[in-house]
Amino acid sequence: MDKTVIFYITDAGHVLAQKIKGAFPDAELIRFNTSAFAVGWHDSRNIICIMATGIVVRAMAFLLEDKKTDPAVIVLDEKGGYAVSLLSGHIGGANVLARKVADFLGAQAVITTASDVQGKIALDLWAIEKGLFIEDYEKLKKLSAGIVNGRKIRIHLDCPYDAGQMPAEFIMVGFRESPDIIISHKISESNALYMRPGDLFIGVGCNRGTSREEVEAVVASLFEREALSLHSIKGIATIDLKKDEPGLIAFARDSGMEIEFFPSDELNDVSSAYNIDASGTVKAATGAVAVAEPAAVLSAKKASGNCTIIMSKEKRGNVTLAIAKAEFTL
Repeated sequence: MDKTVIFYITDAGHVLAQKIKGAFPDAELIRFNTSAFAVGWHDSRNIICIMATGIVVRAMAFLLEDKKTDPAVIVLDEKGGYAVSLLSGHIGGANVLARKVADFLGAQAVITTASDVQGKIALDLWAIEKGLFIEDYEKLKKLSAGIVNGRKIRIHLDCPYDAGQMPAEFIMVGFRESPDIIISHKISESNALYMRPGDLFIGVGCNRGTSREEVEAVVASLFEREALSLHSIKGIATIDLKKDEPGLIAFARDSGMEIEFFPSDELNDVSSAYNIDASGTVKAATGAVAVAEPAAVLSAKKASGNCTIIMSKEKRGNVTLAIAKAEFTL
């Protein structure tokens, strides 16, 4: 949902809105009223307001829900001299939006978030840019405050990294050295903030008519057994014969992911290359000597070029599952 809405009140505001539309060709221009604003709030990712800040604050006061889902809101004066980042500065992208509008108009962006003002790393933005899932925003808030106050953050990673590209605020430590942040797909005992890399790909085979609930239960059970975070699942893959499998499709949809479908010849090629055990029963039914393992491998390889199978295929009821890990480097 990348829709941009520009709200204005006066004729002068309308003129400025039309000018800003030059930078956002698909933006919708709407004369402000509280009902229209509420609709725009739920339908848009970016909201640009040309009016007094107080009007906007009152309009959004009862709409605020969560910093992870609230839209980016910026406010401009009618002369276009200032673009104020008002809400969702980091995760929502209001700081970036304010700078973009200000650059387009030759105006001044007004950014008040402490990390931006001090030129220090914003942990939430860094995590998003690196493709990491943040498990606990309260812990992240405390660590971000520590960075603003000059504290170094102790990081433990389970993946390769380029030391020269790591933020100056980070200190790399071992797992037993009380890290503040752990970046790993593994579940472990720690009070640290976990950030999960999206480096796991699941290959799924299932019988016809398997329910979404059964697929979900098998995935959850095996991930728990293997001490792996569900938040690290980046992709789901299977054979192209399953394009119309309702339960599997529903599981992917509810998980917020798309399924990759592979033809039997591609699955057979990778099965041979990775010495994956063949099944005569599966081949007779699908034309592929295996489904779950080669599907996971193909999906992971598309993501990074290199991968390893970290859980070979396992059948539970109507579902067969395998897990492959893609190469993930920070």
